Formats: sequence, C-alpha cells, structure tokens
Amino acid sequence: MALAGAGFAISWASILIILSGLNPLSIAFWRSLLTSLILMPIALRGIRDVGLRDLELAAVGGVALAIHFMSWIASLQYTPVAISVTLVSTYAAFTIPIEYLLGKPPSRLTAVGGLASMIGVASLMYVTWGFRVGTLFGDALALVGSISGALYFTAGRLARARLSTATYSALVYLTASLTTLAFSRIMGVGLWFTGLRPLIYLALIVLGPTLAGHTLLNYSLRYFSASAVATVTLVEPVGSTILAYIILRQPVSAPEALAMAVTLIGVYLAVKGG
Repeated sequence: MALAGAGFAISWASILIILSGLNPLSIAFWRSLLTSLILMPIALRGIRDVGLRDLELAAVGGVALAIHFMSWIASLQYTPVAISVTLVSTYAAFTIPIEYLLGKPPSRLTAVGGLASMIGVASLMYVTWGFRVGTLFGDALALVGSISGALYFTAGRLARARLSTATYSALVYLTASLTTLAFSRIMGVGLWFTGLRPLIYLALIVLGPTLAGHTLLNYSLRYFSASAVATVTLVEPVGSTILAYIILRQPVSAPEALAMAVTLIGVYLAVKGG
C-alpha cells in the first residue's frame, strides 16, 4: 500500500511544479526545507540512534537528492513532461550497477534490460532533438536527475537498515535544502517568492509528491531493495503523461511513445532481473 500510494503521489510532481510558476531552485529549496521541518519533531525521537556512518549516508543522500530535484525540475522548462519524467525514471536501472559495486552482481536479464533502456533513452533524445534543439539540454538535465536519484535511493537503502523513516528523511531533506541554498548563492538565483498561487502549489508539492511520495519510498527502503523501490517509480511516466495531456495539453508523438515504451520495458526487465 505504501508503494502504491507513493507511485500515485509522485505522478503529480511535474504537473504541480509547472503550474506553480516558480524557478527550479526555489521549488527544490522550499520543498526540501519545509518537508524537513514537518518531519523534525518526529525525527528527534530517534536522534540518539544516529551514528557517524548514518550521518555520512544522510549527507550523500541529501546532496544526491538536491541534485536530483534541481536538475529534473529544471528539465521541465526545456522538454515535455512525458519525456522528462520517462528519462528521470531510468534511475531504476542505474541503481543496479551501483548495487553491483556494493557486491551484488547483475543477472543476464538485468544486463539485457539495462542495454534496452539505454537504447530507448538514446532514441528518445534523438527523436526529441529533431523537434526542438533546447529539448536535448532538458533531456540531459533529466538524465542527471536520474543518476543522482539512483545514488539517493541506494544511500537510503543502506541508512534505513538502522534509522527510522522520519529521522533519515528529515536529515536527508535538511541536507538537500542546505545544498540547494549554497548552489543558489553561487548561481545568484533568488529563492523568495510572493503571491498566493505559488504558495498553494508549493504546499501541494510538499504534502503530495514529497511527504506522501518520497517519504513513503524512504519508508519502503527498509523492506525492499533500492531496485525494487525504484521500480515503483515507473508508474510516474504513465501517470504524469496522462495528467500532462489532460491538464497541460501536452501531446506525445508516435516516435516518442515508442522510444518511451522501449525505455520503460528495458528498465522493468533490468529491475526484474536484479
């Protein structure tokens, strides 16, 4: 049930982000900070269980999550929702080579699925590049979000063996917000905003895709592998594509749909083999 709820919640992320009208760094910062503050009262109950190793994993997960949020949210400004979400969801495949480095060799099915997903990604980037040059940059940002997302899930899998959901999530979100704050200062991008409309959408992003989405995924990492949890995120491209068509009127061409299908089938096979 937790994984099903998380899959439904994260499907709304791209739609709410676009409707908010806020810049990517502002969304990434406030999304992380507010979620951390909400969870902190519960997280403090398990603070005594936090060791140096846990802090290191939370730091890695937090920085990876910040990169994931910043790059993927930025990609939505350059490439359609369906393509961006499909590309970022390939982190389900990237978790497998990372787990291999941790001593879990992949099966033949995993290798075949990983190859198929990469072929799908290359095809998708080729097809979209033909329509709009700027889209290729958006595709690259989504892939950066995918790789950093894989690191985030893997760190969470290791840390959740000891820490509670609230404690780990609060530490990760806090680290992500501080990382985003530092990056925004370097880039000279403001994080403040005014108006009721963006505030409402930001609240929906925090309550839905973040608390009911990412936090439930963190909860599930205690009981499932990083690859298994990442597999659930494959419902996001399907849900987001449908929502983008209904709400944002973003269509998907036949070549794009075919490349997306190859990508998602490849990721599914890779995770199943893992």
